[in-house]
Amino acid sequence: MVAMDPGIPPPPRRPDHEVPGRPDLGWTSLPPTIGPPPRRRRGLVAVVALLTAIAVMGSLGLVGGVVADLSRPKGSSDEYKFLATVGGHPVRWNPCDAIHYVVNLEEAPPGSLADVQEAIRRVSVDTGITFVFDGSTQEIPQKDRSAYLPSEYGQRWAPVVIAWATQSQTDIPFHDGEDRFAAVSRPLAPPDGTPQFVSGWVVINASDRSPPGWISSAYQGPTILHELGHIMGLDHVTSKAELMEPSGGYVTDFGPGDLQGLELLGRDQGCLREPAVP
Repeated sequence: MVAMDPGIPPPPRRPDHEVPGRPDLGWTSLPPTIGPPPRRRRGLVAVVALLTAIAVMGSLGLVGGVVADLSRPKGSSDEYKFLATVGGHPVRWNPCDAIHYVVNLEEAPPGSLADVQEAIRRVSVDTGITFVFDGSTQEIPQKDRSAYLPSEYGQRWAPVVIAWATQSQTDIPFHDGEDRFAAVSRPLAPPDGTPQFVSGWVVINASDRSPPGWISSAYQGPTILHELGHIMGLDHVTSKAELMEPSGGYVTDFGPGDLQGLELLGRDQGCLREPAVP
């Protein structure tokens, strides 16, 4: 499966990485031929409680090591999981070809495109994979979205679509019982079941109204980044030091386990042959 063509030159890597503090939310995402889509659970009550506790302790002069431990949990490079594996190897994208993406901002708050592009930049740097922005789209993904949409995107694999939508616009559920989801995502394999990702979708709950930015996990930027982790092939983990924890952990960026997982999904693992379109 290894291709000889090195493809597109990789983006520069980050020389180092710190895990910023962050009280967080929650969710999940998977490929249709491999499993159900993960969703990020929304945990605003816990977020507010944690922020309130930090504020109170700060006013009492108790901010020391306890708060530091809450805002900067220690992670480990072995804290990662993959959405799917075949023969002990993770299902991944061809890292030597660019991943194309489009964005539907009709229901998005101002500033959302900047959040998407910053999240894409971080994933690109941490995987060595190049991303190409193909512009805006009117598409709103549905559960049965195909990886191949020639009438919409031509004779190629459909780009990853990132769209804001209300529940009335999509059949992708934003709730499960009492759990509400800030976003749902899914990488897509070819229709013939080839164990390789070639497309995907991210649907952000337009009713959630998280503010754009990266200040805390209650903001939109970390939510988009978490979903892109699923698009690349990462599954949820239990550690609060990792962005791929179902509620986003206590961080606003990928943690050490997330980064190790992305490394194993990225360009350093070698090129794959791109599956032919139908």
